[in-house]
Amino acid sequence: MSELKLDVKQFYQRMGKLYAAFRNQKNKGAWGHANCLSLNRGPANDDDVYAKSLVLHTYLFGVELTDTVILLTDDAQVYFLSSKKKIQFLEQLEGAPGVENTKLSVKFLTRNKSDSNEENFQILWKEVEKRMQAGEKKVKIGVFQKEWEANEKAGTANVSGWQKKIEGSNSEVVDINIGFGLLMSVKDDEELDLVKKSSVLGNKILKHGFIPRLEEIIDKEENVTHEALADEIEEIYADPKKIKLNVPPEHVQSAYFPIIQSGGDYDLRVSAFSNQKQMKFDIVTVSLGSRYQTYCSNIARTFLVDPPKSVSDTYETLVVVHEACLAAMIPGNTLKTVYSAAVRKLKDEEREDLIECLPKNLGFSTGAYFREGNLTLSQKNNVTFKAGMTFNLCVGFSGVKLSSSDKAAANENSPVKDLDEYALIIADTVAITKTTPDVLTKHHKSLTDVSYMLNDEQEDDEKEDEEDDDAPEAPKGDAALARKIQEESDRNGVRTSKRLASTYDQVADAQASAAEREKRQILLMQRRNEERIRELARSRNRGRGDGDESEVAEELEAYKRTKDYPDNVLPNQIKVDMANQCVLLPIGGNPVPFHISTIKAAVIQTLDSASYLRINFYAAGLSLGKEASRNMAKLVAKYAPYATFIREMTFRSLDGHNLINAYRMIMELRKRYRTREMQEQDEASLVKQDKLIRTKNERVPRLSDLTMRPVFAGRKTQGNLEAHQNGLRFISNRGESVDIIYSNIKHAIFQPCENEIMVLIHFHLKDQIMIGKKKQKDIQVFTEVIDASQAVDSGRRNMYDPEEMDDEQRERQLRKKLNEAFKEFCRKVEKVAAKNGFTLEFDIPYRDLGFQGNPHKEMVFIMPTLNCLVNLTETPFFVVDLNNVDHVHFERVTFASKAFDMVLINKDFSKQPWRVDMIPNSDKDAIQDWLTDMEISYTEGPMNLNWKQIMTTVAEDDRFYMDTEEDEVTKKEAGWSFLRMFGDDDEEEEDSVEEDSDFGGEDVEEESEEEEEEDSFEEESEEESDFDADEELEEQGMDWEDMEREAIAEDRRKSRRGNDDDDDDGGGARSKRRRRR
Repeated sequence: MSELKLDVKQFYQRMGKLYAAFRNQKNKGAWGHANCLSLNRGPANDDDVYAKSLVLHTYLFGVELTDTVILLTDDAQVYFLSSKKKIQFLEQLEGAPGVENTKLSVKFLTRNKSDSNEENFQILWKEVEKRMQAGEKKVKIGVFQKEWEANEKAGTANVSGWQKKIEGSNSEVVDINIGFGLLMSVKDDEELDLVKKSSVLGNKILKHGFIPRLEEIIDKEENVTHEALADEIEEIYADPKKIKLNVPPEHVQSAYFPIIQSGGDYDLRVSAFSNQKQMKFDIVTVSLGSRYQTYCSNIARTFLVDPPKSVSDTYETLVVVHEACLAAMIPGNTLKTVYSAAVRKLKDEEREDLIECLPKNLGFSTGAYFREGNLTLSQKNNVTFKAGMTFNLCVGFSGVKLSSSDKAAANENSPVKDLDEYALIIADTVAITKTTPDVLTKHHKSLTDVSYMLNDEQEDDEKEDEEDDDAPEAPKGDAALARKIQEESDRNGVRTSKRLASTYDQVADAQASAAEREKRQILLMQRRNEERIRELARSRNRGRGDGDESEVAEELEAYKRTKDYPDNVLPNQIKVDMANQCVLLPIGGNPVPFHISTIKAAVIQTLDSASYLRINFYAAGLSLGKEASRNMAKLVAKYAPYATFIREMTFRSLDGHNLINAYRMIMELRKRYRTREMQEQDEASLVKQDKLIRTKNERVPRLSDLTMRPVFAGRKTQGNLEAHQNGLRFISNRGESVDIIYSNIKHAIFQPCENEIMVLIHFHLKDQIMIGKKKQKDIQVFTEVIDASQAVDSGRRNMYDPEEMDDEQRERQLRKKLNEAFKEFCRKVEKVAAKNGFTLEFDIPYRDLGFQGNPHKEMVFIMPTLNCLVNLTETPFFVVDLNNVDHVHFERVTFASKAFDMVLINKDFSKQPWRVDMIPNSDKDAIQDWLTDMEISYTEGPMNLNWKQIMTTVAEDDRFYMDTEEDEVTKKEAGWSFLRMFGDDDEEEEDSVEEDSDFGGEDVEEESEEEEEEDSFEEESEEESDFDADEELEEQGMDWEDMEREAIAEDRRKSRRGNDDDDDDGGGARSKRRRRR
């Protein structure tokens, strides 16, 4: 016993937690108003692994100390009474580092056989008597009441004797189970880690043990009882290596015997058992309780085999209710809010019939002991959720009736038809955090993940067999030949091959999908217009009454008085004052200062023997240009109504040396001023970032040997990326650093290396930050799998070259290794951010939805993510936030073009839209489907548009999203509807035309058949008529007058024939006339 090591620091922390809970709440009912605590552990009892005293010993010491008395007083005195070896083990608590900082005073009493512990009992009793309050007749001692009787019957020297001493004295024993349960419900980090490992254990046994075995039983149609299958799962707990789980077997146990049920006999309680009946392939429930180093978890799932629609709908309702309960498990809420959330969600889903099918409680607190009876998720429990608690959230429906109509809807061979009622269950282990609850058992529970459709395939096979049996072996006679021809005909009566039948179906499906997409787009655009009207109204209300201080112009003042002029200013000479950013120009022999920001341009010329310097100034009525400072533009606008401006001044000198020197200094000063102003504007637009808080005394997630874009300076910026408390820090090999705060990250994207040469992590920021001397909103770190410029051996290499095959194998392994490393880093960053109260999730691009396009004068592969449309492998980066996209327009959509352009319009009309050019036509349908799913409206047109002019017009229209003009009567197209190639009502008009025309389809068919016959006839005549010079000479052509007379006569004959045909059959005549034209 003395060889065992006791974690002294952990003991004092946890005993201090126990003492604080007892001290602060001893006058409350949870601790029975006890004056002191007698925490007795009697003899070992393998039948009761969840005894409170056993849990306490494991919690404090890590081992069980049988026949040991622990007396805890309200003044922090802790007495231990036990055998000699156990006391020697406990003496490690004396003199250990950190003991001097604790309030607890530890004292040891060793069992004395000579006097049967009488002296030890007297010492303990004196400490108990001191705690009797004034006016009390008896001292109250808190004990584990359920273990009291068993300890007395055991007859142990220490515990049994001490309990007899208490019973024979002036004392009252009170139960402390509730208080101790509340104490143990809030777990420290080490306990949470053990609960998480226990949850992973249960999850893996379900995923790699139970589910494969269940699928094997169903596939092979084995006859297995519930108990036999549960025994197989129990054997996995005994030997985890059966599912290739490398954990010490002594650390792994099942919390209870696995519960597997089917065939209509269901009991959702954890006290249920697996019966000896044969498992049915209908609705199978499984519950697994796991223990890892004495800490428990629970997971339960329902698996549906050939479920009817009503059962599937009920299960989806169960999933929704489970999510609603999970959302209610936040600190501050009471436990009863979970049950209320379930009932409220059922009412919202209009499934009040399922309320009576809910169990009495929806779970319980779990951890060191499997089920804490005082912390159940019932309708009346007023205990409050606290961060650090762990619960088994178990939501289920029992006794759900299966009607005869529901059975009829099931497959004929489905065993579900034999059920009159059924049950469904979903249970997960949940950890309460400061923000959202953390589900520790992460096995999927969606309908598609738990459903098995078996008899559909059998029915299809049977139908195919029946069709094969019914089919004639060979056509016999005319009737058989006619039947064969009929089978080879399509729905329009035209004989086609079977190979083309699927093509016609695909075309029909594509047309139907496009029509459905167009209808959805019309409704979507109407809804988006209404939403945008409300958004703009709210933004106007927020901006109302806010004065714009930036519109105030700052007056220019180079000198306060003439005495401040430079000393070497001459009357007729141009002087440039670099310090005061001023140019002194001689006017009438007097130097007049002009601030450099007032000068628009300067030009120097040499004509004949004289030099001329012309200086242009900013003035009202002229275009200011891009180089005009903001303040200058404001000053011009301010003084334009009443001031007189100097537009131009020209200076002439026979000695051009002074003018050339002045010109150079003016241009240099203008450059410096412009650079300084742009830098100030950049810094003024920056948002002040929080200071990075570095993680100390803890291992920091780190990615090494990364390259960052954009670079600080030079060709490459390489270094490491670390995740700290409130942000990430990139440290280059040269000591430069960039801090990326979690709260400033708008989108984080992880792109694994599949078809590219790099694996990368990209951050799209909310506000720009300075990197070097430039503002940046996109920061990326990456690692190249292979060099972008790789030397290729000029020699010819065999495709079976072993060296080349080894290189490819190493490259594949490197790709996989880097992808896993980056993915694991992203997961750790998300965990660190969540731990410190930040929300950060990494998106992964959807490669299947990607397409080729040209956003920046280069063809790249563009992929959507959950929130963005991106290309991250090439620079400049292309990142479009879908939340900022108001509408998408497709340009150059024609039948003749092989590619089209896509324009993504920004919600901020002051900004120009994003463009992606040269997208292949084959990707158009997929892109439009994706936009419709993302609820982004789109239009298409045949030509490129002038978007600068369009955005200017749209920005000036206050009623752009409304469908009426300012008089609110005149109708107009709302929003971006004016970009449609066809109007919104075209589809309705086409439908009405088709409904009104009873013979339109037949006319078109007849016309197309006749046109095809004429075309084929013309082609045959062209092929048969060879050029013959003799025949050409025999025929004489008509002159113009003969041709004109022949044409007039032909027109008359056509007119008469047309009138006659109209009287007989109007439809046929019309089709023939159209064909001839």
